[in-house]
Amino acid sequence: MIEKIKNQAPVQGAAARIPINHQVVSVEALLKTCYWFSRDFVCDITQDECGQSIVNLTPKSVCEISLGDAREQFLAQAMDFALRERVAAKTSDVRDLLLAKAFSESGVLEEQPLGVFGDTLEEAKPDGMFKILSNS
Repeated sequence: MIEKIKNQAPVQGAAARIPINHQVVSVEALLKTCYWFSRDFVCDITQDECGQSIVNLTPKSVCEISLGDAREQFLAQAMDFALRERVAAKTSDVRDLLLAKAFSESGVLEEQPLGVFGDTLEEAKPDGMFKILSNS
C-alpha cells in the first residue's frame, strides 16, 4: 500500500515570502487568499515602505505542501480572487437588472424595473432554444 509522504516538521523560521502589489490584488482578495491557506499555513502580513503587502507563509505541522508549491498556489489563488472581484464589479449592473426582472415577474416587486429585457436575436427565431421575455 502506498502512503502519502508528509513533509517533515517545518524548519524553524522556514517561510515563503510573497510580495503583493495592491494595484493588482486588493486587500480583500489578499485576506480571502490567506483564509484559504490558513488550514496549512500561518499567514503573517506586513507592509513595506512602498505600500506593498509582504505575506510570510509559515507551514503548520499538518502541512503537506512544499513552500515553493505553496508560493505558486498562493499567487494563483490571489489572482483568481482579484479577477473575481473585477468581474463582479463589471457585471453587477447586469446581475442586478436580471434579479430585478426575475422578482418583478414573480410579483414580489410592486413596480417593473427600468430597462430593456428582450433579446432581439432570440425573438427573431420563432423556434429558438432560449426565449427571453419579450418587451411587448
